Amino acid sequence: MSEQGDRALFAYMRWAKQQGEGIRYNLAQSGLTPPSEGLRLDSATLDLTQRSGDMPPEARAALAERFGVDPEQVMLTLGCSQALHLLCATHLRRGSTCFVESPVYEALPGLVRLFGGEVQTISRRFDDAYALPADLPERIRAARPSMVLLTNPHNPSGAHHELELLRPIAEATTEVGGLLVIDEVYLEFVQAVAERSACRLEGRVATVSSLTKAYGLGMLRFGWIVAPAAIIERAIHYNDYVSVVYPNPSAAFGLQALAQIDALSQRAVDVRERNVPIMRSWMETRDDISWHAPDIGIVGFPKIHQLNDTRDFCEGLARRYGERTVFERGL
Repeated sequence: MSEQGDRALFAYMRWAKQQGEGIRYNLAQSGLTPPSEGLRLDSATLDLTQRSGDMPPEARAALAERFGVDPEQVMLTLGCSQALHLLCATHLRRGSTCFVESPVYEALPGLVRLFGGEVQTISRRFDDAYALPADLPERIRAARPSMVLLTNPHNPSGAHHELELLRPIAEATTEVGGLLVIDEVYLEFVQAVAERSACRLEGRVATVSSLTKAYGLGMLRFGWIVAPAAIIERAIHYNDYVSVVYPNPSAAFGLQALAQIDALSQRAVDVRERNVPIMRSWMETRDDISWHAPDIGIVGFPKIHQLNDTRDFCEGLARRYGERTVFERGL
């Protein structure tokens, strides 16, 4: 495979997609499953006629109202994945420096490399409960990266930083002309998301999220970017080469889901409050695994002692306990 092909390979996603639906306890699914009751999606009024050049204005306006910004500061995307792709595509060039945290979801450094950028790692250490390093603003001013790419809550540990801790990072990134991108998809596990979103920070800050993780609505592919209008405009122009217009079915059902977001959010909170204590209690019985319970959400990052190859470990568990002919839908 060519160098470009190697760089483009998203190894984890390819592996996860090949695991199939028959695994009994599929921990590759990093969000909730769809609600079995309570969510009402009406297809009777679904309109397949293209009525807007870029995205249906009603859904865009609903997100703008939710986050307290102008509609020109919002772009609908096909999930959080496309949102990250568009921002990297429009702000990275070959040789661009991008700060990316580690450990992290593989797509983030992968996208940087896909567009020719150079990754500089921000280490989030287990011994520090995966907190961002205190000297990060100074490092940004020294290195002058084109982009700083973070997750908050941190994916995979669930560690969360309040806006006051993120503000100096936003200020430093803006000073050097870079773009601070924060993936907030797991922030949807809290209520009053808008008040805690980094879209409230001033400067060159873009937040991305979707209805996927906390609400189990990944198949809608309803995601978004919230950013200054000039950044949104660049992403829209690039999208003319990618998906042209936003699909009306996703917008229509996403808009209906937003109208029921309080109930969906309460379900997510209830799942966390019911299940994280179970995991916490089990972890207390183990001396071969360590972790920090997630501040927000249901995704944590256990550290298994004396284990280097977690993929072989996971595949071994699937073979032993998978019962691939039985698909148990969990919460």
